[in-house]
Amino acid sequence: MTSERITVVAVDDYSIDGTTVRLECATDSPETATSRTLPVTLEFYGPKTVRFELHANPEVRIEREYPDIKRDALTDSVALAVSEIDGTLVLDTGALEVVIGLDEWSFRIKDGEEILREQRHDTDVFARSRVDPLGFTQEEINHNPRRITETGTAFSLDPNEKLYGAGEQFVEFDRRGRELDLWHEEPLGTETPRAYKNIPFHLSSKGYGMLVETTARVHYDFGKTSTASASVSVADDSFAFIFFYGPDFTDILRSYTAMTGRPDRPPKWSFGTWMSRLGYESRDQLEAIVDRLREAEIPSDVVHLDPFWMRDHCSTDLAWDTEQFPDPEGMISGLHENDFRLSLWEHPHVPVGTEAFEAGAREGYFVSDGTGKPYVMDHTCQGDYRGALVDFTNTDAVEWWKDKHRRLLEMGVDVFKTDYGEYVPEDAVFANGKSGASMHNLYPYLYNKAVYEVVGEVNGTDEAIVWGRSAWTGSQRFPMHWGGDPQTTWNGMSAALRGGLSASLSGIAYWSHDIGGFRGTPTNALYTRWAQFGLLSSNARCHGTTPREPWEFGERALDIFREYSRIRYSLLPYIYTYAEIAARTGLPVIRPLVLEYQDDPNTHRLDTEYLVGTDLLVAPVFEASGMREVYLPEGEWISIWTDEHHNGNATISVDTPLEIMPIFLRAGSMIPWREPTETVHSGTPSH
Repeated sequence: MTSERITVVAVDDYSIDGTTVRLECATDSPETATSRTLPVTLEFYGPKTVRFELHANPEVRIEREYPDIKRDALTDSVALAVSEIDGTLVLDTGALEVVIGLDEWSFRIKDGEEILREQRHDTDVFARSRVDPLGFTQEEINHNPRRITETGTAFSLDPNEKLYGAGEQFVEFDRRGRELDLWHEEPLGTETPRAYKNIPFHLSSKGYGMLVETTARVHYDFGKTSTASASVSVADDSFAFIFFYGPDFTDILRSYTAMTGRPDRPPKWSFGTWMSRLGYESRDQLEAIVDRLREAEIPSDVVHLDPFWMRDHCSTDLAWDTEQFPDPEGMISGLHENDFRLSLWEHPHVPVGTEAFEAGAREGYFVSDGTGKPYVMDHTCQGDYRGALVDFTNTDAVEWWKDKHRRLLEMGVDVFKTDYGEYVPEDAVFANGKSGASMHNLYPYLYNKAVYEVVGEVNGTDEAIVWGRSAWTGSQRFPMHWGGDPQTTWNGMSAALRGGLSASLSGIAYWSHDIGGFRGTPTNALYTRWAQFGLLSSNARCHGTTPREPWEFGERALDIFREYSRIRYSLLPYIYTYAEIAARTGLPVIRPLVLEYQDDPNTHRLDTEYLVGTDLLVAPVFEASGMREVYLPEGEWISIWTDEHHNGNATISVDTPLEIMPIFLRAGSMIPWREPTETVHSGTPSH
């Protein structure tokens, strides 16, 4: 099997219809291309937003399953001025110029200065191209026919250009120099390029954002093969991206989330502290934890049950183990009387041998193996379970899955932890006719959407929430998200923060992580430091494979946990404020400094501290004690511990015994504050 690259080389013809431009493009190999010319379409959604699409197989237009894009969400109208100048087609919106070479293909976007340029001149000393310009790759199968395997292009990189986002990535905050495959995988930790939340949207320090509009596998080469170029390719016969110009990152995120969707603010109680582990194995154990939390005066609002609440633990038949959890309605009622909410674990794999599997298989509710039978997979959870995936493209299957949740919600369950979602086989077949290869990345969106919707249907739209692990474009509509399974190490803690900051630049507004790390037992110092960081994240949950209650780590850790919990609950009015802002604007609650201080080069790679909103700077400590260097951006900053004032644009050294995590307030800001209470609803905000 051989392959060849077909490249766009010129524009044969074009037409204009309002704000849509259609180009018929010649290729460098017309005799082997699927058509003599290839269509390229540009659609302008606003003065600073344009969609670009190359369709490499124009004779076959396949209807694609994709998250809703609100193409009319941007309110600024655009009047497109079109002219031909020196062999180029110039499309002027008043804010941007898109310049396309006609006789010799080229593509640039300018705002006076060049913002984006397709790379066509990155060659080695023998004039061999290092990257592929706009076009597609096709393979010969027995000499004929030819199959298109990928489409894509490359863009030039400026020497100092920085690149961010692409989902919740745990690698370097600045993606420059990295290759990334956007394909959901179980990372088994947080220190590799594998990710749960792959989102094909990135930001450039040149002031633009780019969403690759696909659900197929996306490959980014952000300057690894060549430092002069960034390339992007899609395992599909269509390559489309939406270009958002700011130049401020905040404006880009507003536009991006206006089109891909913004979340409703999660219920207020969800901003309290969640207590969890893998797992509480009985009603008696859970109720003892609840009583101990109140006795220890630990502010908290939610307790979570991992798989042990169900029969056979990982079975996901969504049926209570009534031997270990007798009278679940009574248990839930008691939790609510004690002002606790209940979260239950699930995943979308239904195990063979259960009543749920038999019913789902009989009705065709599972992803198929192509023969009409459920696609049964091994090891679908922690144990040796064999199970099938719920097919969320089948509307009857969605209602069936929702009905299973309705029973639990009507008992009083408040939220579900929607675990997994990354395990769709490429050769599976869905009810909509699509393959697993085309649905793999979209599956988490559909899974979380179904559960989020049913929570809102039963508990009310103001109470809609999930605790989700995997995500794709648009998944921010279904809050919340947590960062998966970090190791119980200092590196695991710092990688969790890096992932959260990356997610925040990819549209995820509300984000949390496992305080203490996931697998194994953290040291007392690591647990304490992680708790300080976690309790000043947008949402806070203790979780891991061993106990994560603060009294398990000694009196000193318990006292520190209690102190930071009280700080969190005192700051709830402030956190609510930015939660509301997130729902209205798409801007995240926790933010990398580069989001607010984009022109400050000291923030461009800074991924070990963050902002809560705009006025609170937090610098987690990644060791038991010592001096912590903290960068303060422009302005004046006040330590909450000493009231000492510091001028910004400076790095300071802070002594950090175990009790102290550096926290600074921006001078002149108004921080809503209340007296700490044991639950979210037992106090009223004061200003």
